[in-house]
Amino acid sequence: MRKPRRPRPRNWAVDKAVARTPSALSVYLIAAGFRPPLQPPESFARHLGDRLWIHVADPKAAGAVPSLVDRLAEVRGVDSDLVMSGHVGTAHELGATALSFPRERASEIRRVMQDEAPSVAVFLGFEMAPACLYGMREAGVRTIVVASPSGTEVRAHGRLLSRSAFRLFDSIAATNEAARTSLIKLGAPAHKTQVVGPLDEVPPAPSGDPVQQERLAQLLSGRPLWLATSLSLTEMRSVLDAQRQANGLSHRLLLVIAPNRADEAGPIAKAAELRGYSVARRLSGQDPEEHIQVLIADDPAELGVWYRLAPITFMGGSLLPPGSDIGPDAPAALGSAIIYGPHIGARRKDFDQLAAVGGARFVETGTALGAAVSSLLSPDKTAAMAHAAWLETSKGAEGTDRVVDILVDAFDDPDGV
Repeated sequence: MRKPRRPRPRNWAVDKAVARTPSALSVYLIAAGFRPPLQPPESFARHLGDRLWIHVADPKAAGAVPSLVDRLAEVRGVDSDLVMSGHVGTAHELGATALSFPRERASEIRRVMQDEAPSVAVFLGFEMAPACLYGMREAGVRTIVVASPSGTEVRAHGRLLSRSAFRLFDSIAATNEAARTSLIKLGAPAHKTQVVGPLDEVPPAPSGDPVQQERLAQLLSGRPLWLATSLSLTEMRSVLDAQRQANGLSHRLLLVIAPNRADEAGPIAKAAELRGYSVARRLSGQDPEEHIQVLIADDPAELGVWYRLAPITFMGGSLLPPGSDIGPDAPAALGSAIIYGPHIGARRKDFDQLAAVGGARFVETGTALGAAVSSLLSPDKTAAMAHAAWLETSKGAEGTDRVVDILVDAFDDPDGV
């Protein structure tokens, strides 16, 4: 005769919570250390302030963080007190505090929220962390998720909780329709899940003093110029040959050189003088007067100004080995036509994509560089190239702006998002 089974000891706390809110989420939260009865997420008092927590759950989204932070500060008129977790490669550059994402334990989550509670937390990529999300809501944090297709992957055992976890977000955004479909399959409410578009992964363009820019523009008085940025001393001969070649078509042409290394500014200036050019240096307080043919832009604070003033930018370091990893983002964003050589390194794909849409021109030799500069002295040609480059690099700007709108509402609207 089979012996009767002994009844299992009952967990009355879990039973009580399940009776009130019969869901896998309730059981999970109680197991994580939250005591019943569990309050609805929307019932907690809001925590106000300027602290923003960015959790980069999707490594492919890390490149979008600088533009997102920069644009948010521009719109709100105040820098966020930034905290980052997950894939935090850009944290140091942004002045953010890098934290470890808390484990799914109520005591640890509450301890972190007591010390570091933000007003708003944005997840770049969906993270299956219901306890942390609930702890954030308990601390009065507004929570937002922005996911691309690569940021919607959940392991099979997590799908039981994913539907409930989405209840803990105030706002749910997808970068395209494929990501939205994936989020909805995981349990995101369709009416609450919006498509914002791809996020901008182009780093913020270098700033420039607008007063200085206006002064230099008036001093140049429409004079034609081109910029060789991040130039190494080894490329000086090719660049000066290109200047002489292009100068045959425009005798007032000014070559502006931004050295790759500060200690090469002097030798670069000397090399230009030995070739018979009249040279001025910005760090010496010298201006590009009419007789100056080569200007050494050795003040790093002015680089953004020269990107804005120069209709043509040659990417230094790309013409000769060992090459350069400098990207086309800054000149493309600031309206300059781009010329690049064969040794462009890790960013070759970005340059070739710009060339494919007419926003950049590839050259193999110094002679070809001179021919390219000469052909681009026509304002119509440079304007068309610059516009094509700007369109290509600003594809993610609209998506970033829409996310920023969500963040601004979360920070500044009394009712949040």
